[in-house]
Amino acid sequence: MKKVSAFMRRLAPVGATSLMVAGLLAGCVSHLPRNDYVIFFDTESVTLTPTGKAIIASAVEAAHKRHISHITVAGSAGKSGDADVLKKVADARADTVIDVLVQDGIKREDIRKETFIPTDVENSRVAFRRVTVHLADH
Repeated sequence: MKKVSAFMRRLAPVGATSLMVAGLLAGCVSHLPRNDYVIFFDTESVTLTPTGKAIIASAVEAAHKRHISHITVAGSAGKSGDADVLKKVADARADTVIDVLVQDGIKREDIRKETFIPTDVENSRVAFRRVTVHLADH
């Protein structure tokens, strides 16, 4: 590694050397596949943002690449307020995500829908406005 480092310093300017070494080392690290993709919604909304659509596209790409056939979509709307209304919002958010997953090539029969019940640890208004897409390797 010392020879590589010395060689890199001679070829690259000082600031670029650390970036180049970091890039070389990044290729040595193995990453576990990502299983969860979280899509956030605006308050009281069931409409996807462009960022939400991009996250779903990433989940679809990973599912196809890994040949995933078990996908769970869990919607959340919060835990304060009318429970029936919150469940309807959570279901509508999950349905919105499921529709895009299907449009992007996931088989509807490979998707299971759940309602996410936040815990006390996740006591955040933002955490309540989400849908999680979980890819299961089995």
